[in-house]
Amino acid sequence: MKVDNKRFKDGVPTLNMDWWNYGGITRDVMLTEVPETYIEDYLVQLDKNNPGMITGWIRLNAALEGETVTVEIPELKIKQQVVTGSDGKASFQVKAKPVLWNPENPKLYEVTVARGSELLADQIGFRTIETRGPEVILNGKRIFLRGISIHEEAPFREGRAWSVEDARTLLT
Repeated sequence: MKVDNKRFKDGVPTLNMDWWNYGGITRDVMLTEVPETYIEDYLVQLDKNNPGMITGWIRLNAALEGETVTVEIPELKIKQQVVTGSDGKASFQVKAKPVLWNPENPKLYEVTVARGSELLADQIGFRTIETRGPEVILNGKRIFLRGISIHEEAPFREGRAWSVEDARTLLT
């Protein structure tokens, strides 16, 4: 494992962008000990075509067939067991009517994905989002987006913004 901050012509950020490429590890790092076979990735979301369904998948780090994985969303009374196929992946879908996440009510649900003694816990907000021409539609309603893309650089000294005071300055 290594840290590498090289920039490339066809990478993001590109070589000609307004970007100071700070190097090294600049945030906390957590190392996790995992078993030889573990849950490598998962996705839990509203079905794109049916917002009355929650769908998703779980993928192990190895192509291991027949492994049982459990997905739980206790507040919605969902407990779904799935079994991995020959590719080490299992998919699921379950009917649900969650309160949809929005900026005025950023509702999150506790979600766990478990395999044997391995347990991953997350908080997930469910919502629909789409575009219609230049408009962004969140949960069926037009939404005005107020801002994006902040440079994490300290405005009154040279270098990267890293402290609570820096964040307060940047965001106010």
